[in-house]
Amino acid sequence: MFFAEKFREAIRMYLKKLLQYHFNAHNDSSMAHKFRAKRMLFFEKNFEETFREEIENHSPIKVLDVGGTWSFWEAMHSKYFNACQITLLNLSKAKIPEKISNVKSVVGDATDLSEHSDNEFDLVFSNSVIEHVGKDIAQKKMANEILRVGRHLYLQTPNKNFPIEPHFIFPLFQFLPLSLRAFLLSHFALGWCEPPSTKVEGFERIKILVQEV
Repeated sequence: MFFAEKFREAIRMYLKKLLQYHFNAHNDSSMAHKFRAKRMLFFEKNFEETFREEIENHSPIKVLDVGGTWSFWEAMHSKYFNACQITLLNLSKAKIPEKISNVKSVVGDATDLSEHSDNEFDLVFSNSVIEHVGKDIAQKKMANEILRVGRHLYLQTPNKNFPIEPHFIFPLFQFLPLSLRAFLLSHFALGWCEPPSTKVEGFERIKILVQEV
């Protein structure tokens, strides 16, 4: 029994690491990175068409990245990265390496951008964020705010019909009954989540799940 349990645990950890490998967008060989790279090519094509004049004149393009990180841009190897002055907006301030001079971090709420004026940014960029801000009312607030502060908008959110849920890396997780999802989250390590160490931590995961439904 002891060796059988150890073997099952080894297989479980291997499969978990395999899935994480393929869904790690910062790994150039992963499936997630390849999907993101395709999206970035689509983004860059539209970026070039929209800001052709600014690019030709070497005019800085002001970008508000809602919920983003500087490492995302670095990992995507965007050819227009240096053409942008990027403001990262998150709930907590991010540390930007000194070598990155065209990125700054500010603290803010995506549903309330009252500190920013209308059309303050040439582009608002948001990658897989709006589904995390809360229910429909909060999502509508975020949508209205990013439309207000930006002249142009690029907003991406995961496809609900994709067979593997990208946050928990679990097949068809998004279609399971809420009670079953809550049970799995409170008892097992799913995706990037380690196993809950206490009942309280398991309960907190359930609360997050319920809030996002």
